[in-house]
Amino acid sequence: MRIYVLYGDDFGEKVAGNLINFSTFCTSCGDACEHCRRDYGSFANYIYGLHKIPQDLPPYLENPEDYFPRNPPKCDLLIVVGVHQDVLASISVLAESMGVKGVIVPIEDGSWCPVGLQKQVERSLEEIGVASAFPRPFCVLEERGTNDIIDLFIKKCKVGRPVVEVEIQGDLITKGRVLRTAPCGSTFYVMQQIKLTRIYRLNEKISEAHHAYPCTASMQYDKAIGDTYLHIGGYAIRKAVKDAIDKELTLQLKRREVSLVRKSVLTTPQARP
Repeated sequence: MRIYVLYGDDFGEKVAGNLINFSTFCTSCGDACEHCRRDYGSFANYIYGLHKIPQDLPPYLENPEDYFPRNPPKCDLLIVVGVHQDVLASISVLAESMGVKGVIVPIEDGSWCPVGLQKQVERSLEEIGVASAFPRPFCVLEERGTNDIIDLFIKKCKVGRPVVEVEIQGDLITKGRVLRTAPCGSTFYVMQQIKLTRIYRLNEKISEAHHAYPCTASMQYDKAIGDTYLHIGGYAIRKAVKDAIDKELTLQLKRREVSLVRKSVLTTPQARP
C-alpha cells in the first residue's frame, strides 16, 4: 500500500508519526513507559510522501493547485489533513494525477471542511472513480464492507475507530491490548492509564487520559455532528473499552459455566451395575 499525506495542520504529522511508529513518537508516560507500542509495528514503508501546505494563506486562492506537491508519486491512498478549503475543493485534480484509489479527509475541526464542501468534494471524487471518507473526527473511521482501499487501510494499518481487549479480575482492569488504534495513537496511552482501575471509575479515568495525551480535536460545537469533536473522540474510546469489558465478562461467564458443568460431572455418583 502506498500512502501520501497532504496536510496543513500539524495533526497530519501526528497521523504519519503514529503509522511510522518511531521510538520517540509517544512520550506521554515519561519514565513510566512500558513500550506498549512495540507490538503495533511500523508502517513506514507505506508512507510514500508528506507535503505540508502553509497555514498563513489568504482567505481566497486564485490558483489552489499551485500549492500541490510538484511531481508527487503514484499512490493508492491520499490522506488530506486540515488544508485550506480552496485546496481541498480542488483535491480531485491531485487525486487523479496521482492515480489514487481513495481519499480520506479527517475532520478534527468543523472549519476544516463544512458539510457543503464535503458534498462537493465527494461528488468530484466519485466522478473520477475515487472512494472517499470524511470521518468527523478521524477516530470514528470504520470499515464500510466495500473492500476498497479505505477498508484495506483500516485493516492493514490497524487505525480508525478504536478496538481493544481487556483482562479483568473482579472489578479491576488488569491488562489491556490495542487491536486498532485511533489515528493519533492515543488509544495506547489510554489503555496504559486504565490498568489497575476499577470498572466503576473507568469513564473518569478514560476521560482524564484522553485529554492528557492530549486529544487535539476541536472543542467547538459543530451542528454537523451535534457535539464537539473532542467529545466524539472521547465517546469512541469509552465505547471501545465498554465493548471489551462486555466481551471479557461474557467469556468469563462461559468459562465459569463450563467449569461448573465439569465439576458436576466429576462429582456425580456413578450408577452401580
